[in-house]
Amino acid sequence: MTEHADQETEHHLREAIRHLSEAQDGDLRKTHDVAIEEVLTTVSTVLHEHSQDE
Repeated sequence: MTEHADQETEHHLREAIRHLSEAQDGDLRKTHDVAIEEVLTTVSTVLHEHSQDE
């Protein structure tokens, strides 16, 4: 992976963690289902990017 790809992957994973934290903390702006969907999308994107780099 390139340095840019590593930084982008790290960003996406941090976003996924943030979404999970918001869901766990009971963020009233989002339902747990929405937060989980966002995490799934983010992780899916990271995996897709990673597979393209190989």
